Amino acid sequence: MHRSFALVSGLGLALFLGCGGSGSSRTSGMGTSATMNVHLVDGPIAGFQEVNVNIQKVEINSAGTWTTLGTPNRTVNLLNLVGGVDETLISGATLPAGQYGQMRLILGSGNTVKLSDGTVQPLKVPSGMESGIKLIVNFDVAAGTTKDVWIDFDAAHSIQVIMAGASGQYILRPTIWAFDKLVTGSIHGVLTDAAGGAPLAGATVYAEGFDGSGNAFLARTTTTDATGAYTLDLLPVGSTYYVVSQPVLGSTTLTVYDAKASDGFALSAATPVFTYSAAFTADTAVGGVSGNLTPLATSSQSDQVRLFQSLSTSSGNHTFILRSGMATAGTSTETYGFTSLPAGSYSLQALRATLNLDGTTTITSSTVQPATVTAGATATVNLTL
Repeated sequence: MHRSFALVSGLGLALFLGCGGSGSSRTSGMGTSATMNVHLVDGPIAGFQEVNVNIQKVEINSAGTWTTLGTPNRTVNLLNLVGGVDETLISGATLPAGQYGQMRLILGSGNTVKLSDGTVQPLKVPSGMESGIKLIVNFDVAAGTTKDVWIDFDAAHSIQVIMAGASGQYILRPTIWAFDKLVTGSIHGVLTDAAGGAPLAGATVYAEGFDGSGNAFLARTTTTDATGAYTLDLLPVGSTYYVVSQPVLGSTTLTVYDAKASDGFALSAATPVFTYSAAFTADTAVGGVSGNLTPLATSSQSDQVRLFQSLSTSSGNHTFILRSGMATAGTSTETYGFTSLPAGSYSLQALRATLNLDGTTTITSSTVQPATVTAGATATVNLTL
């Protein structure tokens, strides 16, 4: 299945990569000026100590004309921006009032990743992004007001590994969202161990919704703090979200918990904030699933694999995304793997993003394949795109 790349939220915001533009002159004919602040946030990602991105410039577009909001000209470690922490890229930028349809981040050189073993590797920016990382937005900026915009870089789904290891390459293929703070809400709570009530610190937590076809999508990702608390913020109102987590905690000795999903929370302008706390049960019967992806991704492609499981809510069982990660491409094979999974039934799907010559991106989806995980074993499920 092929479709244009549109990671659509309740605001209809998406990322695409492209070239061109008409410079950074001020937009004309749009009336009295307004003010905009731009903040950067991110979600958790395993396997990296740092993801450092050099942001030179932030621009916004109306009717084909680019307006420069500011020139941060600084390197940001995206992994510092989790759990409610943000980096202010632009503060108090003046721009004409009106409707804006695109934003872009202009990146500089010196982008790097610091691996779990402490080594630092270059983070390559593909040539298709030389004119900037572009985001489709839909912002109406009223005269005399201040618009606060949050950009979620989502590093966990933005880095493609080519031949993993010290000699590997790490390529930036961004999955980015932009949010208008005024029309978003949040869900927060605390995750604990059902046996003794201890907080589950460092657990990954997803906010998920369902599209018009009934398919789950990831809206936001975060991790719990030392007290087991989490906040899933920047959730566009007007949609229903579920909180999903399957905690895997520890460094050398892991404690694996069964997955849980909340009931749906319908966020609106009148009720933008909800609370969901849950106790999780540890499970010692764990295994994994891995496999190959074919055909091998080309230099203009990157692959993401999602692991699904049916979980019970008060409205019935729903199929949620339990894990999501980037595949690893080698010279002749491409692989994925999920470990520390409670024994049970799952399903898998691969998503391939192809950067086209015109700068747009096309998504190819594999068929959904079932997987049965048994204790102490790794199931093999190969996926074809």
